[in-house]
Amino acid sequence: MVSLSKTEINVLNVVRTYGLISRAEISRQIGLSKPIVSKVVSKFVTMGALVEKERGLSSKRGGKKPILLSFVPNFKYIIAIDIGGTKMIAALTDLEGRILEKVDFSTKGIKNEEELISLVITGVNTVMKVPKEEILTISIGIPGTVSRDDQIVHFMPAFNLREVHLAEEINKRSGGLRVRLANDVTLNALGEFWQGAAKGSKNMFLLSLGTGTGGAFVINGKVYEGSHGMAGEIGYMITSWPHDKTLSDGFGSLEAWFSGHSFEKAIGGLIEKEVNLKKLFDSYESYPLFKKILTEGCEHLAIALSNTLMLFDPDVIVITGGIGHNQYELLMSLMRPTIEKVVPREIFDRVTFKKSLLGELGVILGAVYYGQQGILL
Repeated sequence: MVSLSKTEINVLNVVRTYGLISRAEISRQIGLSKPIVSKVVSKFVTMGALVEKERGLSSKRGGKKPILLSFVPNFKYIIAIDIGGTKMIAALTDLEGRILEKVDFSTKGIKNEEELISLVITGVNTVMKVPKEEILTISIGIPGTVSRDDQIVHFMPAFNLREVHLAEEINKRSGGLRVRLANDVTLNALGEFWQGAAKGSKNMFLLSLGTGTGGAFVINGKVYEGSHGMAGEIGYMITSWPHDKTLSDGFGSLEAWFSGHSFEKAIGGLIEKEVNLKKLFDSYESYPLFKKILTEGCEHLAIALSNTLMLFDPDVIVITGGIGHNQYELLMSLMRPTIEKVVPREIFDRVTFKKSLLGELGVILGAVYYGQQGILL
């Protein structure tokens, strides 16, 4: 992939934003001279990133109709991968997130680094239905902590893996393709901000409730990853110090109160084996033990969310994840009384709570967007 300057990226993104636009209008939008815009446009037309599509309207003074330019979303492709605690999704998409190929894999039973790396490579090879040179990036969502600078996966609680050099290994085994890693919840926030429930907002917080519990921020239109790419780890928030200080199973303190992992651990052996977590949620009133665990967990979750809300003051809070998306209405009914009690009215009344729109594709679409950042965006 040819390295692009900031000016070239700005020109490309104006075309992407407007859909159809003339060279003269690009010049007006970003304050560049027409000769510079023409030179940049010619480069992109040669690359195949832009195409001259049709002619626009003449000016009031008459003259030739301007040629309009359009972005070509399939001039490059992205392989997006969402590694989850129970399954992995691999997808081939164009640059606007349209999915051309998608395959699911089970991640249950992964015991070591090699098994994880092999599964990711299998996913990459399965969905790579275009020539390798047309792949812009392999972009991967990680269920754990990732350093933005060195791209090392420091910890994945679901697999109990530490210090995994995943980006380096995937780069080698894919024949040198560029690889970008980020926390899966961070990518989910990007996806919902780009094409989902938070589209058009300025500041948002995404709460992901599944096997684990995580969060991510978008501030002034940009995902906030913190100094080291680890912001938003709400699962480690303390909501009851006397109890939480004794925890040591690798998951966070809040996750011990609310997460798919903690629920399964709490009900194991106490409820008949044929009853799964989904059935418990769907009929929670019929299971007093689970109702107690869930109600208490939602109270702790509401306190953590209230603290986040008061510190951050977002426009929108989006709730997602396998549990969060599918049980949104129930969870909000259990959390709302505590949130309303804790958060001052003048703050609570200005925030909107939303169920995620993208569901299981949130991380995938966020990965597509993230994979382009710094290259085409």
